[in-house]
Amino acid sequence: MLGWWTVITTETLAQRAAPGDGGKEATLATWDSGLGGMDWILELCKQGKAEQHAFNGYPNRFTVAASVVLPILACGIREHLGHFNGPEPSAWKGSVTVHQERIAACTPEQMLLVEVWDQS
Repeated sequence: MLGWWTVITTETLAQRAAPGDGGKEATLATWDSGLGGMDWILELCKQGKAEQHAFNGYPNRFTVAASVVLPILACGIREHLGHFNGPEPSAWKGSVTVHQERIAACTPEQMLLVEVWDQS
């Protein structure tokens, strides 16, 4: 499959990079998408609202304030219908997992980690 697997977590860069099971209870949302599925976070980087820390696809790592990304999640992850360029994430039907109770516990200033894994 050509595309991306996205994970949004409350873990820090150091916590996520450490060996172990990767704090599953810190995961806020995950989804699979097609080739354009990383465009939304790259757009946030261009706008200065997110910062990219790893670039190799295994994974791409970004940090972004909860106040930026959580309103995007609140709108819902729309169904992926092909290549998409824009500010909203999109996902293959049935691949979205969102933990609303964990999202509700985030503070606006909290930094979140977004990982985007190459699925090719």
